[in-house]
Amino acid sequence: MANRDDITRELAECVECGSAYAARQWPTGGIQPIGTTSCSCGSTTFVLVDNSEGDPSFSGTAE
Repeated sequence: MANRDDITRELAECVECGSAYAARQWPTGGIQPIGTTSCSCGSTTFVLVDNSEGDPSFSGTAE
């Protein structure tokens, strides 16, 4: 079983339709949306969203 500190909360995007989900990233690299096992389109494949590059308006802090 994974240590709680090894699991991170991330923003993930469905590779099929582009829907965004709050997700957990497991130590193995697996990504699972929180509260569901699949996207509303039926896909189970997700990638992490990295908004810190390419968007100059992203500061990483809430205003």
